[in-house]
Amino acid sequence: MNFIALDFETANFKRQSVCAIGMAIVENNEIVKTIYKLIKPTPNYYENINMSIHGIKPEMTENEKTFDELWEEIKIYFENKTIVAHNASFDLSALRYVLDSYNIPYPTLDYYCSMLISKNLYSGLTNYQLPTICKHFNINNLSHHNAVSDATACAQIIIEILKDKKINSLEDLEQKFNFRKGVLYRRSYNPFSCCGRKPLPSKTLFEIKPDETSFDEEHPFYQKRVVFTGTLSNLARNDAKSIVERIGGIVNPENLNSKTNYLVVGTYDYSQYGAGYKSGKLKKAEELIAQGKDLEIISENDFFSMIHSEDVSFEITLEQIENDSKKFLERNKYNDFSGKNIYFSNNLSIDRLEAFQMVGYCSGYGHDYDLDEIANSDFFVISTKLIEDLINGVKGKVIIDFEQIRNKSQKRGDLKAIKLISEECFLEYIERRKRFQKGEIKMNIFEHEINNNVP
Repeated sequence: MNFIALDFETANFKRQSVCAIGMAIVENNEIVKTIYKLIKPTPNYYENINMSIHGIKPEMTENEKTFDELWEEIKIYFENKTIVAHNASFDLSALRYVLDSYNIPYPTLDYYCSMLISKNLYSGLTNYQLPTICKHFNINNLSHHNAVSDATACAQIIIEILKDKKINSLEDLEQKFNFRKGVLYRRSYNPFSCCGRKPLPSKTLFEIKPDETSFDEEHPFYQKRVVFTGTLSNLARNDAKSIVERIGGIVNPENLNSKTNYLVVGTYDYSQYGAGYKSGKLKKAEELIAQGKDLEIISENDFFSMIHSEDVSFEITLEQIENDSKKFLERNKYNDFSGKNIYFSNNLSIDRLEAFQMVGYCSGYGHDYDLDEIANSDFFVISTKLIEDLINGVKGKVIIDFEQIRNKSQKRGDLKAIKLISEECFLEYIERRKRFQKGEIKMNIFEHEINNNVP
C-alpha cells in the first residue's frame, strides 16, 4: 500500500497562510521518506494563537520560499497520489486556498481523513486528536504541531489501523466500512466521508442575505453540539460560539448533557486535567464517554486546529446582525446598556449626539470617533443605510474599518465578545425603556445587576 501523509501549519487566520508543510511518504506499508519545509506565508503575518500552537515565528520563514516557488518542487507528491491527513477537512482546505491564491490548478488526487476513520472505528476514546490516537496505538515519537511529526504520526496511525483490521489498502478499508474517499480534481473537490450524505440544515431564522453560503457537511463540528468550559485564553467565549455556529454546529444548550458531542476545555483547565485534576464537568464527560456517548474532550488548541482557521476572523454579516438584534430584544432587559461601551456606525437616521445621549440615559458610553475603543466595544449599532448596502452586497468603510481593527489585534484574548445590533433594534430598545418608565410595559430587571446611578 502506498500513500502520502500530509500536514500543514498556518501563520494566521487565513486558510492560505501555510507556513510549514510536513509529508511522510509510505511505500508498501513503510515510511520511506519524510519531508519538512518552512514556507513564507501569504499573507505574511503571524497571529499569536497560531504561533502558540506550532512555535513558528516570522523570522523563521522570512527568507524561505513562498508556496508558489515551492510548488514545482513538491507537486510530484500530490498529482495522482493518495493523501491522508488527520483532520483532512483543514489540510485539504488549506491546500485549495493556497493554490487558489496563486492561481495554481488543483492536482488530481484521492484523500482520506485518519481522524474520522479513527473515530468511526474506535469508539470510547476521550477524543480523536493525534496525541490520543498515538497513545492508543503506542506511537511514542509525536511532537505535536510540528508538521513533519504530525504527518509521520498520521502515516503510522493508518498503517496500524490497516494492520489491526487485517486490511491491505485504503481502498479495501473504504469498501469494508462504507467510507467515501475524498477527491480533489482540477476545478473542485468531493469531501471524505465515513457515512452517507447528510441533509443540509434548515436556513437561519433571518434569510435576508441574497446568497446563503452552504455549510461544509464533512466538518467535524457540522451539526454537532459543542460546549465550552473554563476560560479561553485566546478568544472570547461568545466569539468561539459564533465560529461554531458559522461552521454549522450547535452551541445551545450551553450545559453538558448526553447529547453533547464536544467539550472544549480552556487552556489552563486542560493543562490541569492532564495533570490529574478533574472538575465536575470533566468527570461527567468521562462518565458519558464510558457509557458509549458520542462525546470528545478537546483542548482549546485542539479546537483552533480543528476549525478552518479563517473562520476565526471577525466579520460583520447580515445574519449576525439579525441574530444578535433578535436575541437582544428577546432578553427585554432594562439595564443591558448599563456600564457598556456602544460604538455607532455613520449614516444614522437620528443625530449622533442624540444617540450618545440616549446611551448616556442608560448609563452607558456611546461614541463613533475613537477607533482605539473598537476592541473594547460591547455593542456595535449599525445604521439602516449600511444594512441596506450589505443586502445589496456593498460593505461600508466603517464596517471594514471595524473588522480590520479587531482582526489586527495580536492579543485576541483581550477582545470582548461584541453584539452587532441594527439601528432599528437600538431605537426599539430605547422606546421600550421609555414605555417601561411610564409603567406601560414590563421589562426584565435583575436588581443585583443595576447600578445605583441608572435613571
